[in-house]
Amino acid sequence: MTAISVIMAVYNHAALCGAAVRSILGQTFRDIEVIIVDDGSTDDSLRRLETAAGGDARVTIVPRKHQGLAASLRFAAGLARAPYLARMDADDLCAPRRLQAQIGLLEQDETIGAVDCLTELQAGEVTGRGMMEYVDWVNSLVDPDQLRNSLFIESPLVHPAVTMRRAAYDKAGGYLDQPGPEDYSLWLRMVAAGYTLRKLPQLLFTWRDLPGRLTRTSDDYSQRRMQELKARHLAAIVPAASKQVQIWGAGQAGRGFARCLADEGVEVVRFFDIDPAKIGSTVQGRPVLPLDELPAHRDVMILVAVGVRSAKPKVRKWAAQHGLKEGRDFLMVA
Repeated sequence: MTAISVIMAVYNHAALCGAAVRSILGQTFRDIEVIIVDDGSTDDSLRRLETAAGGDARVTIVPRKHQGLAASLRFAAGLARAPYLARMDADDLCAPRRLQAQIGLLEQDETIGAVDCLTELQAGEVTGRGMMEYVDWVNSLVDPDQLRNSLFIESPLVHPAVTMRRAAYDKAGGYLDQPGPEDYSLWLRMVAAGYTLRKLPQLLFTWRDLPGRLTRTSDDYSQRRMQELKARHLAAIVPAASKQVQIWGAGQAGRGFARCLADEGVEVVRFFDIDPAKIGSTVQGRPVLPLDELPAHRDVMILVAVGVRSAKPKVRKWAAQHGLKEGRDFLMVA
């Protein structure tokens, strides 16, 4: 049996898809099949894919009517025969040892659901500070505890750089046809199913940042959709006896989470903040208390909704000084 099925969806990436395919076929780990769905491309992508494959028997190219990324990946995964699924995008590049290193880690521990690696961002004309900060942040998450504790901030894995266990993919339900990012939803469901996420501390992937990236063009990646998705999964881990949380941060992020959690049947009992203009007021009918009072209320799950990325290390330092442990007493959200 083939060890790894590499799945790729291509839509109008004629200029770059050939290089992406060649970087997969040039892997040091050879026992692979490559399943490429041409998702209704209207440019020269299909011919470029066939040229790059060069008759390699490991490659299957399937042209289909345009249905979008999640549907194409779901279709490709349905054709896959291997116990491991590796993702790849048509505009990115892999280092030759990527798959070798990732399958090596997966085979060490059956509880690992997905393995990522460090990513180099190849910035383009549309690349902004936010994207660069995200790549710096995601590359900083190497320890398994860091990955777990950051799960409700943003996706802690770079989707096209991931190799996952097929059993974990199936148990989590695979790529779903529902609002929200298809990859982030999968990681949340995979962890909920009992699997862990891991990252290799090696730079094995090049991520090209192009104007058509879905994070820029699709409503599925809007803050509202992301908060709705996180709230659904947070609701499942809030203690059933109370279904209550409290939020550190009465700003936009905290208020947004409170609304989404209410839709999931979770009550926000109070907010905490450091802004004198907010302290003593109410948000959505709940009091805003000074931060110094937070340690006295650790009996209720604390969600830290501090929107500024650079403030998060300060939050963790303050929490440690007051005896609050991340993952036990509080979770970071965004």
